[in-house]
Amino acid sequence: MAKIPFGPNYDEMLAPSLIDKDIRTKALAALTQNELDPINLFNITWKDATNQVRKVVLPSALTGIDANIVVMLGCGFPSGSHKVGPAYSTLIEGLVDGEIIPGEHTILGPSTVTSALARPMFRSCSASAPLSSCRIA
Repeated sequence: MAKIPFGPNYDEMLAPSLIDKDIRTKALAALTQNELDPINLFNITWKDATNQVRKVVLPSALTGIDANIVVMLGCGFPSGSHKVGPAYSTLIEGLVDGEIIPGEHTILGPSTVTSALARPMFRSCSASAPLSSCRIA
C-alpha cells in the first residue's frame, strides 16, 4: 500500500479541531515562526487557533446598508493566501495517485497559455529533465 502524504485531509481542513492537538499546536506556531515548515500545511483552513472563522463583520452603520457584510480573512493560510488550499489539494491527489513522485518530479506553476483558452497550468517533470520535456496537466 502506498504511503499517504503528510498533510491535512479535507475533513481536517474544514474542521481543524479534528487534527491531533500536538500537530495543530505546532502548525499554529509555524504561522509566525517558520512559514516554510511542512507542518504549516495543517493551517489550510479558514479557522483560527480557537476554531473560529477568520472574519471581520462590517456593520451597517459603517457600510450604510441594512445587512452586515462579512469579510473572510485568508491571512492565516500558509503564505497568507487562501489559494494554497486548491493548489495543495491538487498536489496531494497527484501524490496519492502516484502521478507525482517527490524527489523525481518538480512542480512549476502557474503559467499561462497564449491562446483564446488561456488558463493556469501545473507542469510535472523529472527533476533532471529540461522544462521542454515536462508533462503539462
